[in-house]
Amino acid sequence: MITDSNDDDRAMAAQLSNPQGERGKELASNMNKANALVTACTIDCLIPEAGQNIVEIGPGNGMLSFSLTYTLEGNGHYQAVERSADMAQQVRDNLAEYAECEMTIHNENCFDAPIEDGSIDAVFGVNIIYFIEDITALFTLFDRWLKPGGRVALGMRTSDTLKAQSFTQHGFKLREKAEIEEAMIAVGWRLAGSEYFEEDDIELDGKTLKVDALVLAAQKM
Repeated sequence: MITDSNDDDRAMAAQLSNPQGERGKELASNMNKANALVTACTIDCLIPEAGQNIVEIGPGNGMLSFSLTYTLEGNGHYQAVERSADMAQQVRDNLAEYAECEMTIHNENCFDAPIEDGSIDAVFGVNIIYFIEDITALFTLFDRWLKPGGRVALGMRTSDTLKAQSFTQHGFKLREKAEIEEAMIAVGWRLAGSEYFEEDDIELDGKTLKVDALVLAAQKM
C-alpha cells in the first residue's frame, strides 16, 4: 500500500508528542538509544544528590532514568509526569525493580500534576520543549514547585537540526536558545550554564537523522 509521506510525518510527530500503543512502545525503545547521551547530560546538570525530590517531565518508558533512582537512594523521591497512559505504565513496569527511592508516576499533563508547591529540588525533561505552547507558563509552574535554590535542566535538539526533519512541521514549536533563556530569566531564575554537542547520526523509523544536542540549566534564586 502506498502511503502519503505527509501522513507518515504527521503520525510520527503525534507519536513523538504522545506515544500510544505498540507503535509508541517501539518508538520509545528506539528513542532510548537516540537520547541516551542527551538525557545523561541533562541529569548531570541537575547535580542530583541522595535524598532529593526530583521530577521528570515526559520520561518515555523510564529506562534512561533508572540510574537517577540509585543516586536518590532510599530516602529520595523520583516523580515522573507522563501524559501517555501507555508510557506511564511502562515507567512503572521498567523502574519498579530498579528504583532505590520512592517513586510516583503522574499520568497527566504537567499542568494538572498534583505536585506540592515548594517541594521539589530539581525538575528536568528531554525533548519536551517542542510540545509546550507557552514556555513562560511552564517555567512559572516549575518555579512554584521548586524549593529556593532548586535547579531546572532541559535537553533538546537545536532548532536548526529539527528544521531539517519533515515531521517537525506537524505541531512542533521550534525555539532558539536565546528565547528559552530569556523565558528562564523572566521568571526570576539564574542561568546555570549550557552545553552543546554534536552526536552521531541516529536511526529513527527507517530514516537516518543527523542530530545535535543542547542542554540548558537554570536555578531558582
